[in-house]
Amino acid sequence: MTEKYDLHCHSNFSDGDLSPADLLALAANCGITHLALTDHDTLNGLTDAAKAAVDNDVSLINGLELSANWRGQLLHIVGLNIDPSISELQAGVAANTVRRIERAERMVEDFLAHGIKLREEVDTLFNGAVPTRPHFAQALINLGYAKDKKQAFKRFLVRGKPGFIPLDWPHIEEVGSWITAAGGVAVLAHPMRYHFTRTKLIALINDMKAVGISAMEVSTPINDERQIEMLARLSIEHDLLASMGSDFHSPNQAWARLGSAKPLPERVTPVWSALS
Repeated sequence: MTEKYDLHCHSNFSDGDLSPADLLALAANCGITHLALTDHDTLNGLTDAAKAAVDNDVSLINGLELSANWRGQLLHIVGLNIDPSISELQAGVAANTVRRIERAERMVEDFLAHGIKLREEVDTLFNGAVPTRPHFAQALINLGYAKDKKQAFKRFLVRGKPGFIPLDWPHIEEVGSWITAAGGVAVLAHPMRYHFTRTKLIALINDMKAVGISAMEVSTPINDERQIEMLARLSIEHDLLASMGSDFHSPNQAWARLGSAKPLPERVTPVWSALS
């Protein structure tokens, strides 16, 4: 059986649409053999995912996606093959969750100051999940303030617009230490989304390697062949493991379908070679 990996996806324990059980069932239908559940700043979906993985004959890789700061820039760092019982990781995740909850409250208040009442709608959407900006975007859609998430993030939620509340995320050194303490591999998520110059991306790679972040996503659905080639070359030059993932959130997102990342170039060292 040919192995097929998707090492970046989300469930409704953060900002995904599907439950872990439905996510694993979809993974099986897509022919995925190895799936990492990487919800934002939470470990809570992993227990349900583990059971569903057995039911669907998919190998589950315990993961999460942590928000971090590098030189004032928000980055996302994926942790793969983590042990969710490790107290250092649990403490870091809990701290990020508190940051998100406090920001959500301030966002509700900021929207109210602009005459937009969102509390009841976002509380319904959260439903125990870690609160994220996409939840607010969906609330704006549901209440008729935006036609889709693209419009919601254009009119709201970004700097200078209602609902934008900046956050002081932990430095990449802290986030890297939480993941490695839990026995995981720390991965820079979707590097092309930051729109860095090559020089700045190399500076980031040097800094993140120094703090234990040893891998980078080379293939995602938003990367074209030229970008995949460039990232593959950087991963080889800087001795990084290469990862891949769809960043799946919903079956309605055609640009991020589960399992849709292109295969890694053969010459890179795949991150799963370091996952035991």
